[in-house]
Amino acid sequence: MNIIKQYDKQVKPIQEEKKWLHTRADKETRYAHYKVHKEASLSQKERWSIDLIKMALQRSKKPVISCSFGIDSIIDIYLTRKALIELGRDPSDIDIVWNDTANEFQEVRQYQKYITNLWNLRLIVTKPKRTLKHIIEKNGGITDDYFTARKGDRRNGRPLSEKCCGTLKHEPMKRAIKEHGWDLIIVGLRADESRQRMQAGLRDGEYFYSVAEWKAFVCRPILWWTEKDVWDYVEQENIPYNDLYKKNLIQEYPSNLDEIINKNIKRLIDAEIDVEALRNQQLQTVNRMQAMVLEELKFKMFTPRTGCMMCPIPVKYGYMQWMRLNHEKVYNAMVYNLGYGNALINMIPKEVKEEIEYIMGIELTPENAHTYLQQILEVKPCTFDKF
Repeated sequence: MNIIKQYDKQVKPIQEEKKWLHTRADKETRYAHYKVHKEASLSQKERWSIDLIKMALQRSKKPVISCSFGIDSIIDIYLTRKALIELGRDPSDIDIVWNDTANEFQEVRQYQKYITNLWNLRLIVTKPKRTLKHIIEKNGGITDDYFTARKGDRRNGRPLSEKCCGTLKHEPMKRAIKEHGWDLIIVGLRADESRQRMQAGLRDGEYFYSVAEWKAFVCRPILWWTEKDVWDYVEQENIPYNDLYKKNLIQEYPSNLDEIINKNIKRLIDAEIDVEALRNQQLQTVNRMQAMVLEELKFKMFTPRTGCMMCPIPVKYGYMQWMRLNHEKVYNAMVYNLGYGNALINMIPKEVKEEIEYIMGIELTPENAHTYLQQILEVKPCTFDKF
């Protein structure tokens, strides 16, 4: 399929009227691309992505790659560099924008410096006008729904977590687009990350004009890649990635552990997983490819992502446990300085609450729980590990 010819027909303005004939490909085309990728090999997906980027670049005067220094945006940069070479251009001849929220992991900062120098990236850094603490205080502090409300849910007004994203990420990006005049944004969104992203992918496709949000073309080169595709490609191309992806946590072992190990021994060995440590439940941290294998075998895993260290969204998936074990100082700041602890203490599971009451000889209520917060975490540090 000739992507350039196809999108020339699908996404284009009526130049003389300065209006849009089509801002995105039609539904039949968007769904067809999704279906094609279900059966495509990794090499075919790579070819498709590079051709898509080449088409987008040829229609752009000032493109930019939005980068979090997570693995998806790094794949975008890698593919774009290949596309630029095929177009006879310098592979570093494109802007890279990083929205530094001021709450970035140290692993991300270290990797950013390394890969920027290695690939000679033309990096532009944006920063928010307000801090996370200021946003929280301005909105009256943290309540339970900070951790549970979904983006787009307006039943109780705009969720605080959405306001955080808007202030720390979206506003700086909009400001940068206006300042630099970027007309094409290449992003690392993948449909298989969530139901919301799948819906967005089917709605907009891989290449479209964002009329309301960014007022620029948006290109999603790896929209239909799976997580396995990404890590197979990393291994195939020997692409360096940041150390966050080496710190995936085994949160819970399956009850039939020996049966799973015996049945999948070769697969575990091929993934270079320490089988004996696994069998004795002494293995806690694995790399991302190993984590993917264990997830398929019904181990409960927490896999970290780049972005705000103090983001509330992954808390319900075991984020507090991972932070407690890997970034204790930041964890304490979240619990005590930002007020996460006072809100979370009223959300702990019933069995955890009953255990705390038994150990401390007290009765926890929504009114008094926060007064015992520090004592609770001293006697039971894992209080916030599971929700």
